[in-house]
Amino acid sequence: MRNKTSRKNGFTLIELTFALTFISILLLTIGFLTIHITATYQKGLSIKTINASGRSIIDDISRAIASTPPRTVQNICLSQYEASSTAYTSCINDNARKLIYQQRYGKVKIKTNGGSTEEYVPTNGVLCTGQYSYIWNTAYAINNTDYEHLSSGSYRGSFKLGSNSTQEYKLLKLTDVDRKLCREHMLENTYAYDDNPIYELSITPSVHVELLDQTNSSTYAESDIALYDFTVFAPTVHNMSSSGFYSAAFVLATLRGGININATGNFCSDPPDGISTDFAYCAINKFNFAIQAFGEKK
Repeated sequence: MRNKTSRKNGFTLIELTFALTFISILLLTIGFLTIHITATYQKGLSIKTINASGRSIIDDISRAIASTPPRTVQNICLSQYEASSTAYTSCINDNARKLIYQQRYGKVKIKTNGGSTEEYVPTNGVLCTGQYSYIWNTAYAINNTDYEHLSSGSYRGSFKLGSNSTQEYKLLKLTDVDRKLCREHMLENTYAYDDNPIYELSITPSVHVELLDQTNSSTYAESDIALYDFTVFAPTVHNMSSSGFYSAAFVLATLRGGININATGNFCSDPPDGISTDFAYCAINKFNFAIQAFGEKK
């Protein structure tokens, strides 16, 4: 009589190893794809936020210029200087630009690039339209995590209402008839502005609004953006129509990502691990626009 040997079906050790290896590779691939898709999606959101905010700033400034009563360059300069003074002549020759636009600069060290890159960068400024004024702090002044300030003195602008405490801001719009915020920072009897970063009005303006979301945290969210530069070029006056044309440009970008606008090539710091860093939250764009004002003829 022949005995029957029982036989059990199953996987061998080699087959099990191959199966686990395949599953591991599949999971790793899915993980990398998920990270890449998430980073790409976040990058798109950051770029969208920058572009939308930039267009909103341009529209707001354009409306402010359009609603400003026209004043000649002579009248703007006479609001600050005597008609026979050297400063008045300098103001006329410059089309009163310093009574319309000011920006201060400071030296910083870019920490995200190993702490070896030192740059002379914009820190804060003001644009006075005659009806509304805009004051701003750049990301270099706000972000102490990525930028170490090397210049002496105050580098961050602040706004003060009378005896009240100063207020932090990124880009603040406020009612400022006759360009008081620009005029108060001009040196006496000299067509040059001082280094005082504090802007002050004796009364509370009817318009007092932050145009960019404000954050007081040292850890910035992905939606936090700020100006990195804001330049208003010398105006050109049309001899026939007496219209003044002001061309301007500003750089708007995220606070995250270790941005250096003076860098060559990639303005965002390279991701240290190549996978998931603030690089995915980094977006930057430069906006150029022209502003037309009437009555700016000498």
